[in-house]
Amino acid sequence: MLESWKFLLNSLGCDVVTYNSAKEFLEKDDPHPMGCILLDVRMPEMSGLELQELLKETKNELPIVFCSGHGTIDMAVLAVRKGAVDFLEKPVEVERLVESLERACEKDAQRVEAQTLSLREKEKVDSLTHREKEVAKALADGSSNRAAGLKLGISEKTVQIHRGSLCKKLGIRSQVEISKVVEKYHF
Repeated sequence: MLESWKFLLNSLGCDVVTYNSAKEFLEKDDPHPMGCILLDVRMPEMSGLELQELLKETKNELPIVFCSGHGTIDMAVLAVRKGAVDFLEKPVEVERLVESLERACEKDAQRVEAQTLSLREKEKVDSLTHREKEVAKALADGSSNRAAGLKLGISEKTVQIHRGSLCKKLGIRSQVEISKVVEKYHF
């Protein structure tokens, strides 16, 4: 079954790596490329549900599609509650399998995109000077430029200059957005 699915998915243009057990997967898999995991419930040495739990503990966020001839409704519900994209019963129609794998891969692409955006945002925040962070923090509670200047012992004009600079660096425009950044990054 493993080899036939590999052949099928390769013929559809998918890059497929197969493993004969959960242990082999854990030893050899590279979690960095985007994609998904197609798991059976019954596998040697460790069940698919146990592997799902272990992946969750180790922060491996590759989406999982289960496919099993021995699954129960309780197993399917548990797997989906723990984050599986789908739980298919063997024998599964090719179209249904491909649809589930496409949804899982799309979910992973969205996850990677969100991580990339978050990393870019963090880099922008890290580019702020100490004074720009102080100004952001002083403005975060809704204070005016003048009030922020008084808090920091600097002029209103200096606050305006730093506010403009930090907004430009972060690609934001409003005081509400400044507040959100301050709250998220704990200035």
